[in-house]
Amino acid sequence: MQSKLAVVKRYFRLLFDLKSTQEDEKQTYDEVKEGIVFKGKNLWLLAIAIVISCIGLNINSKSAVIGAMIISPLMGPIFGIAFSLGIADVDLLKLSFRNALRIIVISLIFSTLYYLITPYSIPTDELLSFSKPTIFDVLLAFAGGIAGFIAISRHNGTQVLIGVAVATSCIPPLCTAGFGLATWQWQYLVGGLYTYLINALFICVGAYIIVRFLKFDKQSDTIVKNAHSWFGILTVITILPAIYLAYELAAENIFKSKAEFFVNAEIDSKYHVVDTNIDTELQLIEVDVTVENYDENLQKNIEEKLSDFKLKDAKIKIYQTIEAGKGNRKEFDALHKEIEALKQQLKK
Repeated sequence: MQSKLAVVKRYFRLLFDLKSTQEDEKQTYDEVKEGIVFKGKNLWLLAIAIVISCIGLNINSKSAVIGAMIISPLMGPIFGIAFSLGIADVDLLKLSFRNALRIIVISLIFSTLYYLITPYSIPTDELLSFSKPTIFDVLLAFAGGIAGFIAISRHNGTQVLIGVAVATSCIPPLCTAGFGLATWQWQYLVGGLYTYLINALFICVGAYIIVRFLKFDKQSDTIVKNAHSWFGILTVITILPAIYLAYELAAENIFKSKAEFFVNAEIDSKYHVVDTNIDTELQLIEVDVTVENYDENLQKNIEEKLSDFKLKDAKIKIYQTIEAGKGNRKEFDALHKEIEALKQQLKK
């Protein structure tokens, strides 16, 4: 029995083994260090990616935003911070932090200039989506950090890094922050920077765990204890607002789905609904219906049904539009008869 368990353990150990396919540690070190430095080619690519992302956010183009994330070399300093903390390399950590700050400054400059120049500086849906991060963004960034550093520690891991860049969406939040700076709307500036911080931090946490798991040789033991403490503090500080925003988003989606079901089941089945507007913040449902004759009790009758759909705290406003022709059918019929009688007289 023990021999069978040993065989099973060995099988799963080999199945999930990461060390056997790992490239040389020196090669990984050089690869990480090369990706950290932002000047020349990397700087130009970042500037171009920022402009493309701003255009994509301006016109609600997901493909343009994804393209910007693919060509952007934004992940280098983030992985550099995680790697330098994992191997306790103070010099590499300082270099990573300097370039991470340089990325934020360059991104804000180019995105702000774009939104100052373009006449089309309005908050689109795509732009708004990168100003309110939730716990799901945290999970995406954490998983992306794990996948990203596994790819870095292998030969030819470029495709995985591209996928991580798209999934974690680090470029668009900086464009959102630039929009806020250009239009003096601080909620976008703060929201964009917070979203970027969430993504960068949890990519870093995920990558740091893999660095420690792969047992890279440490340069010293001086900063390792501090690294655990700082990661814990920053994680708690940044994750709490994200949990609250996720709760708000869930509450909004639940209210919207209930409201839509109520309109379809209770109103649209009896009246012709022309337009519906659902305000999740005010919990207000506005419905425009067409009727043959104005019904002064319609509003009250529909309000009484709200509690049956678990919407007792919601407010509803019904706008009645009298359908053309049906309200004056008798008059139209009389005129039609007179016209027919005149036609008959003309024929005679």
